[in-house]
Amino acid sequence: MEQKKQWFLFSSIPEESLAPGHRRKILAYNPALMCVHNHFCAGAVGAAHQHPHAQLSYILSGKFEFRVDEERKILCAGDSLSVLPRQIHGCLCLEEGVVLDIFSPMREDFLHP
Repeated sequence: MEQKKQWFLFSSIPEESLAPGHRRKILAYNPALMCVHNHFCAGAVGAAHQHPHAQLSYILSGKFEFRVDEERKILCAGDSLSVLPRQIHGCLCLEEGVVLDIFSPMREDFLHP
């Protein structure tokens, strides 16, 4: 895939509604990386799942209970986590917040659902 886009202005990126209380915006990406802004309302669930991409998540705001495999941890603003390819992971939003996800390689399935 040839990279054609360099600038991704937050105000012009469409927001997608996913599960109840969970919205996302696909931020900058290229074939190697993708950045995704996830907004969660308190009580929203990021259902447990796995994928072939490596993932880093950074908590911008709020409070979340994350699960990676069978381990659970409460994370708040400034905390981050690493998810290896095919690890089962998910979260429960305890206090409204935003999680920034970085994927490698990019999630083509997010662009062409």
